[in-house]
Amino acid sequence: METVVGKPHVIASAAQSSAPTRQAVRSVFWLAYLGIYPLPWLGDRPSAIDLAASAAGVGLFLSLYFHLFLAKPRFSLPHILAMAAIGFALAPFGGAWSVFNVYATIFATRLQPPRRAVWLVAALLAALIAFGVALRLNPFSWGLGVFFGLLASGGVALQTDLERRNAQLLATQEEVRTLAALAERERIARDLHDLLGHTLTLVAIKAELASRLVDRDAQGARREMEEVAATAREALSEVRTAVAGMRGESFAAELEKARGMLKAADVEAEAHVDPAPGDPRRDAVLAMALREAVTNVIRHAAAKRCVIVLEAGPRGGLRLSVTDDGRGGAIEPGGGLVGMRARLSAAGGALEIISGAWGTRVVATLPRLAA
Repeated sequence: METVVGKPHVIASAAQSSAPTRQAVRSVFWLAYLGIYPLPWLGDRPSAIDLAASAAGVGLFLSLYFHLFLAKPRFSLPHILAMAAIGFALAPFGGAWSVFNVYATIFATRLQPPRRAVWLVAALLAALIAFGVALRLNPFSWGLGVFFGLLASGGVALQTDLERRNAQLLATQEEVRTLAALAERERIARDLHDLLGHTLTLVAIKAELASRLVDRDAQGARREMEEVAATAREALSEVRTAVAGMRGESFAAELEKARGMLKAADVEAEAHVDPAPGDPRRDAVLAMALREAVTNVIRHAAAKRCVIVLEAGPRGGLRLSVTDDGRGGAIEPGGGLVGMRARLSAAGGALEIISGAWGTRVVATLPRLAA
């Protein structure tokens, strides 16, 4: 169990530790598009002023770029507007200046909420068009910026949505693992409550009987104490299997134990079982229900007689009832009854408790097995 539960956390930790490396690699990869900027100079050699202005603009852009990509500042709008301004400022120096506006559009697309990103992207593209038209620049220079800005923003929007969905999926998986661990702890707690409650009740009865026999029947007292020891060893084995999640006590075996417990407690036992549970899953659920019900009869009912009936229920299900003639009255559900109800509910069944001056009846029902 530790391996299964722990492994996803190890994987998650490894993924988180490699995230900065992936971010750094991705940031360098996206810089490849900056190579578009000097392409116009292949046909028109730049001047020293063009090179100096472009170097200053690229240096400022890189500082903004890496700070946005790696530091992820809380307010990124100033960085985005500065990138767009760099593009406009470098327009007179001959390079493919609109590439900086494309970068600004890409980072604007990642803003949250998405509605804010859409408006900012639209404003940046509109400013790019207005700038090119107002200064009567070559439409090719700013038209490519608009085209690639739209293309890149669409791709980044899809990537951002995918990252958001992946984050939600990881959060859901973590929640599922947490709930699974809680459910497993609750199952172990229920099983241990029922196992130890039943066993300790039997041990107490046997020990009291041995104490009464010790003066007049030493052999009988010795037999009772030997049964106490055997019961304790069996309980230890059951606790181990319950913790390991492998508990599967049969109903027939549990019924025999119930007869023995009731006899030791001077309670007359009567049982009618028809039909047998058959399926191992229903068998184990009904066995645990019988154990808890009989334990409560011995502990709380002060009964003289207990009737156990397992019969076919409505629509092919099974119905187990444990009826005693004890004190009855109001029933305050404790951990045992809560655990019994949870097991039955998980198997699609239900639990009903009827109590009055005549005694108490506990009824556990399970539906018919699916085909």
